[in-house]
Amino acid sequence: MAFKSRIFRNKKGNSIIEFALVLPILLLILFGITEFGRAIMVTNVLHTASREGARLASVSDLSDTVSIQTRVQEVLSASNVAPKNITMQYDAATKTVRVSVTSDFEVLSLGILGTFAGVIELQGTTIMKYEG
Repeated sequence: MAFKSRIFRNKKGNSIIEFALVLPILLLILFGITEFGRAIMVTNVLHTASREGARLASVSDLSDTVSIQTRVQEVLSASNVAPKNITMQYDAATKTVRVSVTSDFEVLSLGILGTFAGVIELQGTTIMKYEG
């Protein structure tokens, strides 16, 4: 009977050690999922901002780029995304307006990832027919 209780006592210690070994891996996976979700959110905001800018550009005067950039920046600032570059192009052959918005996405590594963490450039682009 004493031998049996000693075996069960060792198994309790094994489970704590296994948990201590697996916990960092699980936390790293959870952190990766969170960062991937943040990147998708920022990309979605960039696409929304470019769509709003293209919608305004397609029905307004093309020489008024200030109001188009202002509209894009309003959408971005509502989501706390800082734009790196906002461009608007008009293609006379196809009569389309293209608005592109880029932003730098900084991975929150918290010192865990080291050199793997960095800045990723994300972009949102929308093309619409010019109706003005």
